[in-house]
Amino acid sequence: MDISFYRRPLVIFLIIYSLFLAFFLKAPKTDNSFEKFENIPLSLQGAVVSYPLSKNGRTNFILKLDKTYDNKRVYVSCYKEECKNLLRGSKLFYTGTLETLPEQENRGSFDWGLFLKRKNISAQSKLEEIKEVRQENFFWITISKIRRSILTVFENNFNAELLPILSGITLGEKGDIPRLLYTAFQDSGAMHLLVASGGNVGFITLIVYFLCSLFGLRRFTSAAAALTVALVYTLIAGADAPLLRAYLMAFCSTVGFMLGRKSGLLQGFVLAALVILLINPQSLFEAGFQMSFLATLSIMLFAANFTIKKTWPKHLKILTELFLISLVAQLSLTPLFCNYFHKLSLTAPLSNILLIPLSGILMGGGFLVWLLSFLPFGFILKSTVFAVNILLVVFKFLVEFFAALPISKLITPSLNPFLIIIFYLIFFAFLNLPLIKNKKRFMYLICFLSLVLAGFSFSSSKTAVLTGRYNFVVIEKQNKLTRVFGAGVKGEVLRNALLSLGTKEIDCLFVRGSASSLYALKDLEDIEIKNIYLRQDYITEKTEDLLKRTSAKINLLWPKEDACGVRISKEGNLGFSYQVNGIELSDNMKRVVIKGQEKFFKQD
Repeated sequence: MDISFYRRPLVIFLIIYSLFLAFFLKAPKTDNSFEKFENIPLSLQGAVVSYPLSKNGRTNFILKLDKTYDNKRVYVSCYKEECKNLLRGSKLFYTGTLETLPEQENRGSFDWGLFLKRKNISAQSKLEEIKEVRQENFFWITISKIRRSILTVFENNFNAELLPILSGITLGEKGDIPRLLYTAFQDSGAMHLLVASGGNVGFITLIVYFLCSLFGLRRFTSAAAALTVALVYTLIAGADAPLLRAYLMAFCSTVGFMLGRKSGLLQGFVLAALVILLINPQSLFEAGFQMSFLATLSIMLFAANFTIKKTWPKHLKILTELFLISLVAQLSLTPLFCNYFHKLSLTAPLSNILLIPLSGILMGGGFLVWLLSFLPFGFILKSTVFAVNILLVVFKFLVEFFAALPISKLITPSLNPFLIIIFYLIFFAFLNLPLIKNKKRFMYLICFLSLVLAGFSFSSSKTAVLTGRYNFVVIEKQNKLTRVFGAGVKGEVLRNALLSLGTKEIDCLFVRGSASSLYALKDLEDIEIKNIYLRQDYITEKTEDLLKRTSAKINLLWPKEDACGVRISKEGNLGFSYQVNGIELSDNMKRVVIKGQEKFFKQD
């Protein structure tokens, strides 16, 4: 790769445009125009613009409503069996309800409403009864029937345990994948293999080009056929951001290859990013877009700027390249894994050496099974299904084996934005280091910028209020000290909130005595509690059992004293009140005041 690549107008425009979006593009606002229709049965109609996904007895899809509702897109949920047979491109007439998108309930919890808004979806809809389905869009109906045909063949030949693995690898259709297996894919670092992505598109392009060349077709004809089949696959698999990026890169690299130019892959990457961001600027803030483009860019820079000596043995060289590419990809996604999933897999660079090639074989085997299902050769089909089944069992075993290793699951708190900038500054400086002439001066500059940014990352004071069924929980984090008032929410809710605030520890937990106010202690995993503060009369048989679940030091509270920097005062017969850093709250967790803003909550 040449340093002049960064001086190209398209690259400069992409960088400036992305920075502009990052600093100035605001999150979409909630569309309140549907409030007047809340829970009112309506007659609705529109076009199905996504592939219906069935899971746990429910089918979900995106519907583009008619002109009556300004052609707005809604996320439809259906519990009826006939919804499984809907095709993308169908015109649907049904009765159902409309409701506005939900707001994020608690910090650290998945913001479902914002996720949908970033995809230009304005509301949710619950389907009650289908009146009529018309197959109007011939193009998408045809593509959908091909996809349905592939999935039907898989359903008829593979059991429910292996089916989601094969469907995920080939088309990104995970369906009803068991929760434990889903977690195993996450912990082993193989989750990306269940999502149709760039590797799939590249695999399809190369295989079709190779087969066409094998049958003696000319280069131009082979390339055209490969790109056409890859485009059909991209559409069948959903045509989301990673797939569109991969197809545009494959298209540009293939055209570059035909014209004898080597820069097609990088040009395709830049073009793909621009096209997606110009169509929907909110894509920049989606985890899928960020992970796809960061990993791809990192791999391209590493492959272009670093090479292994040709004197190495061929097999050792291939294994080393696979390991290093997997390692670079994982490193490029480390801040995203920390902030989105609070989990890192240290086994990923090793597991992907085996799982990536095996997933490519499984993908080819899956499509071969589908093609053989149209031919009158039952024995060949059964033999192929048997072989693919064995490979799926091996694949599943490897995923579970790597997931079970002690280093497969490292729980991590969110990183400060300045630390993320420092990480990528150093990471991409290293990947581009071979292009720099004066390396020492360049690294001095990077170190200086990193130190300046690090100065902004130390001071941090954050407050979060979590709402459970009957209780408030207030988290107050100031630098390295974390105080939590109450534990009356689900352990997962409190855990995610703490990790999103950048900590795995509770220095001081102030709790009431009722069992419901200690609810989080039942399943508060991966969080260390150092001190618990409560009144003597709050220790009962039920609360004592919950307190024993932690290794925290139990401290008794007394009025008119300071505990963990918190001022304790008597509050009549109700109990104590706490005051610290602009936070005032009562022992019964019924009233909370944060920086002058007062909130009340129902008492259990």
